[in-house]
Amino acid sequence: MSLDGIVDWLSTEGKNAIFIAGIVFSIVLAFRRQFIGAIGTFLVLLVAYAFVAKPELFGTISEFITSKMNLGGK
Repeated sequence: MSLDGIVDWLSTEGKNAIFIAGIVFSIVLAFRRQFIGAIGTFLVLLVAYAFVAKPELFGTISEFITSKMNLGGK
């Protein structure tokens, strides 16, 4: 028995939940005329969505930054 189906389902539902939360928070903050908060919320949820959709992306980004900053001593 494998948990691949459950993991895929949770990943899909997580993406949908983040997308819906982004829309709701952006609309609420826009109607309250807190545009900076709406933009900040959008950016945070965009990063969360990227993490749920492609978690290996952050590993690639961190490896790139580490290589540019020469933190590994290489």
